[in-house]
Amino acid sequence: MKYIPGTKFINNTTRHTRLFKRGVLYKLSNIKFLDDQYEYTFILPDRTLKSVKFESIEIADEFLQNIAV
Repeated sequence: MKYIPGTKFINNTTRHTRLFKRGVLYKLSNIKFLDDQYEYTFILPDRTLKSVKFESIEIADEFLQNIAV
């Protein structure tokens, strides 16, 4: 697991905009294992929560590496 709660992310790419809007700061809040998937919960600047599910931690790390601050 490369990223821990408290890590900040901003999608400055033109990819992955379906999950993460471009230019918005996302702060990792929680990681939990549910139904054979890892659920990553992020806090947005307006204090709303956004959950994203990944099949494995390796896939999540690879994906988040592209948008890490």
